[in-house]
Amino acid sequence: MGRIKMFGAIPRAPHLTPQQFHDHYRHPHGTLGRQISVFRGYTQAHQVHCDFLDAKQTRFEACAEVWYDNWTDAAGLADEPIYLRDVKDDEPNFVDLPNLQWVFVEEEVICSGPNIREDISPGDKLWRLDNRADSFKITQFVEQDGATPWAQDNDFELGRRIGALRHVRGRPQRDIHPDGAFAIGVRELYWPTQTAMETGIAADPAAWHALIDRPAVATTYAATAERFI
Repeated sequence: MGRIKMFGAIPRAPHLTPQQFHDHYRHPHGTLGRQISVFRGYTQAHQVHCDFLDAKQTRFEACAEVWYDNWTDAAGLADEPIYLRDVKDDEPNFVDLPNLQWVFVEEEVICSGPNIREDISPGDKLWRLDNRADSFKITQFVEQDGATPWAQDNDFELGRRIGALRHVRGRPQRDIHPDGAFAIGVRELYWPTQTAMETGIAADPAAWHALIDRPAVATTYAATAERFI
C-alpha cells in the first residue's frame, strides 16, 4: 500500500493580502499544526505564479499536505484533540472556508527521485525530497477526465522529459469519500527549484502539454513546498 496523504487546498480569506495570508499560514498556523499527534509528515505548499499555467492557478493560495500512518488516523483528524484545541479556531483567520477543499488519497509513486545513472548534474543526483527544507512543485487536482484519462502508462517518461525529479499520483480513498471527492485524482511533479522547473518545461513543451492538458477540468498550480515535519 502507498502512503496515505491528505491535501487541504486553501483559498485565501478575502480580508487578507497575499503576504498576510502566507505569513499567517506559516505562523502561527503552521507552528500550531505541526504539533498534531497523528501527523507523520506536514508540508505547506505556497502558491507562486507560473507563466506555463492559466488563470485558475490562483484558485488556491496554498495547500496543506499531510501524511498519516493509517486511514483511521486520517479519518479522525476532525476529532484530534490538538487540532480541536489549537488549530481549528484559527482557520477562519486566514482561510476562505466556504471554498476550502479536501481530498485524502493513497500515493502511487511513479518516480521516487533522481536516477543517479542518468546524465544529470551532481547536485540533482543528490536531491531527495526528505532531505530538503523546501522544494518546488506542480500540483494538479483533476476534477473531470477528458477524452484521454488523466493517468497513463507513459506518465513516467513524460515527467522525466520535463526534468521532474519526483512524480506522484494519488486517487481518493473511497471510505473517506463515499460520495466522491472534489478531485478524482492528484498529480505532483517536483523539481529542486523554480528555475529547474521552468527550464525543464521550456525544453520539452510537447511533453508538458501531453501530461498536463489531459483533464477536461482541473486546477493546476505551482508552489514552493516548505516541510514543517
